[in-house]
Amino acid sequence: MSPCGRTDEATKTTTLDRTPKDTADDEESGRYTFLPGRPRWHGRTLLTYAVSTTATVEYIPLSTVRAVVRTAFARWADVIPMRFVEADRLYNDNDPDITLGFHPFTGGKCAGCGTSDGYDGAKTLAHSSRPMQGWIHVNTAWRWTVNLDVDMDPSAYDLESIVIHEIGHVLGLDHSTSLTSVMYKSFDYRTKKIKLNIYDVLGIQELYGATRYFSFKSYFKQELLRHNQRQEEEKRKRSFWRRGLAYILPSGIAS
Repeated sequence: MSPCGRTDEATKTTTLDRTPKDTADDEESGRYTFLPGRPRWHGRTLLTYAVSTTATVEYIPLSTVRAVVRTAFARWADVIPMRFVEADRLYNDNDPDITLGFHPFTGGKCAGCGTSDGYDGAKTLAHSSRPMQGWIHVNTAWRWTVNLDVDMDPSAYDLESIVIHEIGHVLGLDHSTSLTSVMYKSFDYRTKKIKLNIYDVLGIQELYGATRYFSFKSYFKQELLRHNQRQEEEKRKRSFWRRGLAYILPSGIAS
C-alpha cells in the first residue's frame, strides 16, 4: 500500500492515502512544490511542538513517540535556520505552535479536528495543517512502528517517515514527484524514508533559507560517494566489454 496526499483549500489540510504505484513519476522529473499560496511561518526562527499525552496508541510508549518526533524535527532543522523545541522543555511556555496526536479517522472524518472533506478515512495515514496553524493527526487505524527490523507486522508503517513528511507540510511544502523525496505523494508498507533528498532541501530552503554553514557537498556526501562508485563500476563494465570485443573480433572491427 502507498499513501498519497492532496491539499484541500477549504480545510487547509493535507491527507495521505493510497494511490497505485504506476502513477509514480520518473525520478529525473522529480522536484518540489509548495502548498497553495506558498504559506510559511513568517518571521519565525523558533517553533515549539508537543506530542499529545492522551491521543496516543497503547503499543508505542509516549516517550518513544516523543523521541521519534524530536528526531524528525531535527532532520529539517539540519538544513534551515529554524529551531524546534519541545514545549515542556521551555519555561513559561504558552500553547505550542505544533501539536501531534493519534486519532481515529472514521466515515471520512478525523476525530482530532472534525475535518470531513470527502477523503476516504479508511485510506488516510495522516493529515496536517498549513503554516501558521500547527497540527499533525496520525490515523490510529494503521499499525505504526518505530523499528521495522524488530516489528515483523507485514502491514506496519514507519512512524518517523510519516512524521517527517507531515512536518514538511506544516512548514509549507506540498508533494514532490521525486521517488526518493520524503515529500513524495505515496508510501509503502515497511518502508523507511527519513533522509531529505535534494528536492526536499531545495524546496524548504527556498522558503526559509539555509543554515549558516550548510553545504550540499557535505550533506549529501554519502550519496555522492555512492554515485561516484556507480560511475566507476559502469566504466569498468564498459572497459571489460570493449576489451572482450577487441579479443574476439578480427583486428579493426572492434574499433
